[in-house]
Order: sequence, then structure tokens, then C-alpha cells
Amino acid sequence: MRNHLHQLVLLVLLAPATMLAQNWGVGFRLGDPSGISVKKYWTGHAFEMSLGRTHVFGHGRYYNDHYDRWYDNQNFNHNAHEFIGYRANPALALQLHYLVHKQVKNAAGLDWYYGFGGQVRSYRYWYSYRYRPGPGQDWVVVNEESVTELDLGVDGVIGLEYNFPKAPVSIFTDATLYMELFDNPFAFRPQFGLGARFRFGG
Repeated sequence: MRNHLHQLVLLVLLAPATMLAQNWGVGFRLGDPSGISVKKYWTGHAFEMSLGRTHVFGHGRYYNDHYDRWYDNQNFNHNAHEFIGYRANPALALQLHYLVHKQVKNAAGLDWYYGFGGQVRSYRYWYSYRYRPGPGQDWVVVNEESVTELDLGVDGVIGLEYNFPKAPVSIFTDATLYMELFDNPFAFRPQFGLGARFRFGG
């Protein structure tokens, strides 16, 4: 028991030193998603994780556009219906990317990169709408019908990253084409982002 405890203490003490011996970048990303960005670098390639809010910019269009598809999937068979509005919790997204880095010729510190990966996106929102049960009948108002949505998909990404030569900081911008596989298969969405990371180790 004592040996196991000593091993655990040693592991905890060595973990920060082990992490610093690696080449990491930790920072923020603005775009889709907007949040935390973590990147692990190797020679010529990297692994990136971004976690944050999605649909921060222009989020209303997403929920408005999805109302008709959501309503049709309910098979209500009402005589008529009209969208009133919505409210939503912050939607979250997780991106995971494997990236290949290439140095831009005659541009010290500047890399371009490409790669592929996957995304998980989670939404919870509430629709308000009204409907007519039958011809000539009065409108019935439904306030805040709850909707929970989980999207899974794959993507391809291309971007630029600049590493400042005299500071442990990098800035980046990228463009991603996301293809949803569940629950709206083969829906394509372009995504963009920019951000900065603090580099350590290496």
C-alpha cells in the first residue's frame, strides 16, 4: 500500500514536468466553435482539440431554418401552423483534428496546415408556434416546445499558423467544411475560426 502511495505521489509531482517536456499550445478560438483550443505538436504534424460554444454568431438563423424540418418530423398533421420564435441554451461543440503542417517558403515562423477530424455538437432549445387543428378552427398556441439535438459529423480543415520567433505565442486562422452524419445526414456547413495559443515545451 505504501509503495502504491509513493508511486502516486511521484506521478503527481512528475506530471507537470512531463507535460512541460512536450510541445503544447493552449489558448482561445473565436468562430465556430468559440472557446478553448489545445494543440499537441510533433515534427510535421499535430493533434488539435477545440471545445466551446457553437452558433455564437448568426445563431438565430440556425434555429429558424431548422423549425420546418423539426415540425415535419413530428407528424402532427395540423391543418396549418406558424413559427413564433425560440429560446436556446448555449450550444456546445467539440472538434478533434489530426493536422499535417508544412512550412511556408521564405516566411519564417509561418506554417500552413490541412487535416481531418470529427465533431460532436449538442443543442437544447424551445420552439413557440401556433397551429390550427382543422379548417376554420381557432389557432392553438404552443409555448416553448422542448427540443434536444445531438449532431455527429466529420470535417476537413485548412489553415495558417504563425509562431512568433521571440515570444512563446502563435496565432492562427482556419476554415473547416463540416458534414453532418447524424441527425441530418449529408448536411454541409462551412466554419471559420481564428485565435491565439501560448506555446510551452519543445
